[in-house]
Amino acid sequence: MIIILKKNRSQFILNTLILLLFTFSVYAKNDSYSLQTGTYSVLKKVHNNIDEGKNDEALEGLKKIITSGNIKDYDAAVIYQTIGFVQNNLGDFKASAENFVKALSYEALPEDITHNLNYTVAQLLIYSEKYQEALEYMLKWFANEKEPKPEAYILAATAYYYLENYQEVILYASKALPLIKTPPLNWYELLLSGYYETEDLNNAAIILENIIIKYPTKKNYWIQLAGIYQRLGNDKRALAIYELAYLKNFLKKEEIIQLCKNYLYFEMPYKAATVLEKEMAIGKIDTTLKMLNMLVDGWILAQENEKAESVFNEIINLYNDEKSRLRLGQLYVENEEWRKATDVLNIELETEDITLISKINLLLGIAQFNTENIPEAKQSFTQALSDKTTREQAEWWLDHIKRKIETNKSS
Repeated sequence: MIIILKKNRSQFILNTLILLLFTFSVYAKNDSYSLQTGTYSVLKKVHNNIDEGKNDEALEGLKKIITSGNIKDYDAAVIYQTIGFVQNNLGDFKASAENFVKALSYEALPEDITHNLNYTVAQLLIYSEKYQEALEYMLKWFANEKEPKPEAYILAATAYYYLENYQEVILYASKALPLIKTPPLNWYELLLSGYYETEDLNNAAIILENIIIKYPTKKNYWIQLAGIYQRLGNDKRALAIYELAYLKNFLKKEEIIQLCKNYLYFEMPYKAATVLEKEMAIGKIDTTLKMLNMLVDGWILAQENEKAESVFNEIINLYNDEKSRLRLGQLYVENEEWRKATDVLNIELETEDITLISKINLLLGIAQFNTENIPEAKQSFTQALSDKTTREQAEWWLDHIKRKIETNKSS
């Protein structure tokens, strides 16, 4: 997850600096907030160096005065503030945070300066991956802030996220989102992570619903939402999300297959077969034996026998699959297409599966019997005696043939 740190950090640092740099002039009439003459002169020169981009020179001047000793707490606090700002300019955020902390430790700065500096320190400490320390300053800031901005709640939630305190992530992130019309995606992600980690799937679903409303082109969240609905046992909602995602062309191969499985589960075989056929035609789903069998299942359940027949023939041609040969023969027998059944079943089989062989012979015998090929039918039924699954039916047919022959002889 990408956490919100960089976007507004510079602006907050800048806003704090505006307050920091002019602390000595804004509060000049108050003796508690007036700088010693020597400190004032150094700071004035330092500020000129900062304005000119001479950060190293500014830092050198500040370090000299802070090591000179004999300065009062307020002066020291202002100097450490300024050192912190210069180090921030130089990209040394860890050192910047340390010096802002030193400035605060004197407890000598005006309340508004202290308040803003608490927030800045929290930002820098989070940026420096010191999350527990950051929260100490963040919570001080919240205690004195009447109207926290949503970014502040997200900053706290970010620190708690890295500390794996997901209940607090939820608490703070959920306060931020209602305060802005279209929250950034990673704000939603932050709150979503809290719900995932605490296994609050109902609220996770609500956040995902909001994400796909606000960011409808983000494919991954549609799939996540469908998955959450399935985990919640709401398969119909999951199917609806999969359908919408499919229409938007968001689904990958495996997800399209899952959609088709869901269609079959909810007794929508025509939709399952239609989608599979289309995706096979464009090459998105491979024409493997497994996928072709799913396709043929869809057409059979949808009572589209001609389409099923076509797929069965494709399977037999591509894979010489004898189970599919049996199923096609069964389809022909059920439709009383005896000659077609005989043609597809009356071949030399390669399988050594006795049960499968017996089932094929049983169907073949029925087709032969109904085309008046009695000797061939008798032979097929005899071969079907080889397995217990077909033995009883084969015996019945053989007995039926015997009675038929005897009847013909006596008439």
